[in-house]
Amino acid sequence: MFLPSKSRFAFQQSVESIPLNRKGHVYLWTFTFRECMDVEKARKCWSEFLRRLRKWKKRRGAAFHGFRVFELHPGGHGLHIHVVTSCYWFVNEIRALWQHSSIGGGRVHVKPIPANRAKYAGKYLSKAGRAECFRGARMWQAFGGQEYTRVKDVKVESNWTRAYAYLRDTVRTECGMTFGKMRWWQRILAVENVLRGLPWNWSMEFRPSFMTDANEGIDISRN
Repeated sequence: MFLPSKSRFAFQQSVESIPLNRKGHVYLWTFTFRECMDVEKARKCWSEFLRRLRKWKKRRGAAFHGFRVFELHPGGHGLHIHVVTSCYWFVNEIRALWQHSSIGGGRVHVKPIPANRAKYAGKYLSKAGRAECFRGARMWQAFGGQEYTRVKDVKVESNWTRAYAYLRDTVRTECGMTFGKMRWWQRILAVENVLRGLPWNWSMEFRPSFMTDANEGIDISRN
Protein backbone atom coordinates (compact mmCIF):
# COMPACT_ATOMS: atom_id res chain seq x y z
CA MET A 1 0.00 0.00 0.00
CA PHE A 2 1.32 3.45 -0.93
CA LEU A 3 1.68 5.82 1.99
CA PRO A 4 1.98 9.58 1.36
CA SER A 5 4.80 11.56 2.89
CA LYS A 6 4.09 13.15 6.26
CA SER A 7 4.01 16.56 4.59
CA ARG A 8 1.48 15.45 1.99
CA PHE A 9 -0.66 13.68 4.58
CA ALA A 10 -0.69 16.80 6.80
CA PHE A 11 -1.70 18.91 3.80
CA GLN A 12 -4.51 16.52 2.87
CA GLN A 13 -5.83 16.63 6.42
CA SER A 14 -5.51 20.41 6.51
CA VAL A 15 -7.47 21.20 3.35
CA GLU A 16 -10.43 19.33 4.80
CA SER A 17 -10.79 22.20 7.29
CA ILE A 18 -11.40 24.80 4.57
CA PRO A 19 -14.97 26.13 4.83
CA LEU A 20 -16.85 25.65 1.56
CA ASN A 21 -18.54 28.37 -0.45
CA ARG A 22 -22.29 28.45 -1.00
CA LYS A 23 -22.03 25.99 -3.91
CA GLY A 24 -19.95 23.53 -1.90
CA HIS A 25 -16.79 24.34 -3.84
CA VAL A 26 -13.34 25.74 -3.16
CA TYR A 27 -11.12 27.64 -5.59
CA LEU A 28 -7.83 26.44 -7.02
CA TRP A 29 -5.54 29.26 -8.14
CA THR A 30 -2.27 28.90 -10.06
CA PHE A 31 0.26 31.75 -10.13
CA THR A 32 3.23 31.82 -12.49
CA PHE A 33 6.07 34.30 -13.08
CA ARG A 34 6.87 36.23 -16.24
CA GLU A 35 10.45 35.02 -16.11
CA CYS A 36 12.15 31.95 -14.72
CA MET A 37 13.81 33.00 -11.46
CA ASP A 38 15.55 31.17 -8.65
CA VAL A 39 13.34 29.80 -5.91
CA GLU A 40 14.68 32.09 -3.17
CA LYS A 41 13.79 35.21 -5.17
CA ALA A 42 10.41 33.75 -6.14
CA ARG A 43 9.63 33.08 -2.47
CA LYS A 44 10.34 36.71 -1.62
CA CYS A 45 8.09 37.86 -4.47
CA TRP A 46 5.32 35.62 -3.16
CA SER A 47 5.71 37.07 0.34
CA GLU A 48 5.41 40.58 -1.10
CA PHE A 49 2.30 39.61 -3.05
CA LEU A 50 0.77 38.07 0.07
CA ARG A 51 1.50 41.25 2.03
CA ARG A 52 -0.20 43.41 -0.61
CA LEU A 53 -3.14 41.02 -0.89
CA ARG A 54 -3.63 41.00 2.88
CA LYS A 55 -3.74 44.82 3.00
CA TRP A 56 -6.07 44.97 -0.01
CA LYS A 57 -8.47 42.45 1.52
CA LYS A 58 -8.40 44.25 4.85
CA ARG A 59 -9.49 47.52 3.25
CA ARG A 60 -12.37 45.73 1.54
CA GLY A 61 -13.30 43.68 4.59
CA ALA A 62 -13.08 40.53 2.51
CA ALA A 63 -12.13 37.04 3.68
CA PHE A 64 -8.45 36.09 3.35
CA HIS A 65 -7.33 32.54 4.15
CA GLY A 66 -6.21 29.33 2.49
CA PHE A 67 -3.18 27.25 1.58
CA ARG A 68 -0.37 27.66 -0.91
CA VAL A 69 1.74 24.88 -2.47
CA PHE A 70 5.03 25.25 -4.36
CA GLU A 71 5.63 23.30 -7.55
CA LEU A 72 8.79 23.40 -9.65
CA HIS A 73 7.52 23.05 -13.19
CA PRO A 74 9.13 20.02 -14.90
CA GLY A 75 9.30 21.88 -18.21
CA GLY A 76 11.87 24.33 -16.87
CA HIS A 77 9.43 27.23 -16.52
CA GLY A 78 10.35 27.95 -12.93
CA LEU A 79 8.20 28.02 -9.83
CA HIS A 80 4.42 27.67 -9.93
CA ILE A 81 2.37 28.50 -6.87
CA HIS A 82 -0.98 26.81 -6.27
CA VAL A 83 -3.48 28.25 -3.80
CA VAL A 84 -6.57 26.55 -2.37
CA THR A 85 -9.14 28.86 -0.79
CA SER A 86 -12.90 29.19 -0.39
CA CYS A 87 -12.69 32.99 -0.52
CA TYR A 88 -14.13 34.66 -3.61
CA TRP A 89 -11.60 36.99 -5.21
CA PHE A 90 -12.06 38.88 -8.49
CA VAL A 91 -9.50 37.47 -10.88
CA ASN A 92 -8.76 40.80 -12.62
CA GLU A 93 -8.00 42.51 -9.32
CA ILE A 94 -5.82 39.63 -8.13
CA ARG A 95 -4.01 39.61 -11.49
CA ALA A 96 -3.26 43.33 -11.15
CA LEU A 97 -1.71 42.76 -7.73
CA TRP A 98 0.28 39.74 -8.93
CA GLN A 99 1.64 41.52 -11.99
CA HIS A 100 2.82 44.56 -10.03
CA SER A 101 6.36 45.61 -10.97
CA SER A 102 7.66 44.79 -7.47
CA ILE A 103 6.52 41.17 -7.84
CA GLY A 104 7.01 40.27 -11.49
CA GLY A 105 4.09 37.89 -11.65
CA GLY A 106 2.88 36.39 -14.90
CA ARG A 107 -0.23 34.39 -15.68
CA VAL A 108 -2.99 33.73 -13.16
CA HIS A 109 -5.53 30.95 -13.49
CA VAL A 110 -8.43 30.05 -11.22
CA LYS A 111 -11.22 27.50 -11.30
CA PRO A 112 -13.78 26.17 -8.81
CA ILE A 113 -13.28 22.54 -7.85
CA PRO A 114 -15.25 20.10 -5.66
CA ALA A 115 -14.04 20.07 -2.06
CA ASN A 116 -12.96 16.43 -2.28
CA ARG A 117 -10.48 17.34 -5.04
CA ALA A 118 -8.71 20.06 -3.06
CA LYS A 119 -6.27 17.58 -1.53
CA TYR A 120 -4.86 16.79 -4.97
CA ALA A 121 -3.17 20.18 -4.96
CA GLY A 122 -0.67 18.40 -2.71
CA LYS A 123 0.36 15.86 -5.35
CA TYR A 124 3.65 17.79 -5.67
CA LEU A 125 4.59 17.15 -2.03
CA SER A 126 6.52 13.94 -2.49
CA LYS A 127 9.77 14.07 -0.53
CA ALA A 128 11.50 11.67 -2.91
CA GLY A 129 13.18 13.51 -5.74
CA ARG A 130 12.61 16.96 -4.22
CA ALA A 131 14.76 19.54 -5.95
CA GLU A 132 17.80 20.82 -4.05
CA CYS A 133 16.58 24.41 -4.50
CA PHE A 134 13.74 23.65 -2.07
CA ARG A 135 16.09 22.79 0.79
CA GLY A 136 14.85 24.60 3.89
CA ALA A 137 11.67 25.79 2.16
CA ARG A 138 8.15 24.97 3.29
CA MET A 139 6.55 23.22 0.35
CA TRP A 140 3.09 24.19 1.58
CA GLN A 141 1.84 26.69 4.11
CA ALA A 142 -1.41 28.10 5.50
CA PHE A 143 -2.08 31.83 5.38
CA GLY A 144 -4.66 34.26 6.71
CA GLY A 145 -5.18 32.38 9.98
CA GLN A 146 -6.33 29.20 8.22
CA GLU A 147 -6.35 26.20 10.55
CA TYR A 148 -4.00 23.39 9.58
CA THR A 149 -2.38 20.12 10.69
CA ARG A 150 1.31 20.49 11.51
CA VAL A 151 3.68 18.02 9.90
CA LYS A 152 5.37 17.30 13.24
CA ASP A 153 2.01 16.22 14.66
CA VAL A 154 1.73 13.40 12.10
CA LYS A 155 2.87 10.15 13.70
CA VAL A 156 3.65 7.08 11.62
CA GLU A 157 3.53 3.73 13.43
CA SER A 158 4.98 0.54 11.97
CA ASN A 159 7.26 -2.35 12.94
CA TRP A 160 10.20 -0.17 11.92
CA THR A 161 9.20 2.83 14.03
CA ARG A 162 8.40 0.64 17.06
CA ALA A 163 11.82 -1.02 16.87
CA TYR A 164 13.52 2.36 16.47
CA ALA A 165 11.66 3.83 19.45
CA TYR A 166 12.62 0.89 21.67
CA LEU A 167 16.30 1.11 20.72
CA ARG A 168 16.27 4.86 21.20
CA ASP A 169 14.91 4.46 24.74
CA THR A 170 17.03 1.50 25.88
CA VAL A 171 20.36 1.23 24.06
CA ARG A 172 23.55 2.45 25.67
CA THR A 173 26.92 1.11 24.62
CA GLU A 174 29.70 0.11 26.97
CA CYS A 175 31.49 3.39 26.17
CA GLY A 176 28.41 5.37 27.21
CA MET A 177 27.11 6.27 23.76
CA THR A 178 23.33 6.45 23.46
CA PHE A 179 21.41 5.26 20.42
CA GLY A 180 20.61 8.82 19.38
CA LYS A 181 24.31 9.72 19.20
CA MET A 182 25.05 7.04 16.62
CA ARG A 183 25.26 7.95 12.95
CA TRP A 184 22.05 7.67 10.99
CA TRP A 185 23.22 4.71 8.88
CA GLN A 186 24.24 2.88 12.07
CA ARG A 187 20.80 3.39 13.59
CA ILE A 188 19.18 2.13 10.39
CA LEU A 189 21.37 -0.97 10.45
CA ALA A 190 20.51 -1.58 14.12
CA VAL A 191 16.78 -1.42 13.37
CA GLU A 192 17.15 -3.71 10.36
CA ASN A 193 19.03 -6.20 12.54
CA VAL A 194 16.17 -6.26 15.03
CA LEU A 195 13.58 -6.76 12.29
CA ARG A 196 15.62 -9.75 11.05
CA GLY A 197 15.65 -11.27 14.56
CA LEU A 198 19.34 -10.49 15.19
CA PRO A 199 20.97 -8.60 18.06
CA TRP A 200 20.80 -4.89 17.31
CA ASN A 201 24.63 -4.59 17.22
CA TRP A 202 25.15 -7.51 14.81
CA SER A 203 28.16 -6.83 12.48
CA MET A 204 28.74 -3.54 14.31
CA GLU A 205 31.59 -2.50 16.58
CA PHE A 206 29.28 -1.38 19.39
CA ARG A 207 28.87 -3.44 22.55
CA PRO A 208 25.90 -2.95 24.87
CA SER A 209 26.56 -1.83 28.43
CA PHE A 210 24.49 -4.72 29.79
CA MET A 211 24.64 -8.47 29.30
CA THR A 212 20.98 -9.16 28.47
CA ASP A 213 19.72 -9.37 24.93
CA ALA A 214 19.11 -5.82 23.73
CA ASN A 215 16.24 -7.07 21.59
CA GLU A 216 14.33 -8.43 24.58
CA GLY A 217 11.04 -6.62 25.08
CA ILE A 218 10.72 -5.24 21.56
CA ASP A 219 7.16 -5.87 20.42
CA ILE A 220 6.83 -5.59 16.66
CA SER A 221 4.02 -8.08 16.33
CA ARG A 222 1.42 -5.45 15.36
CA ASN A 223 1.04 -4.52 11.69
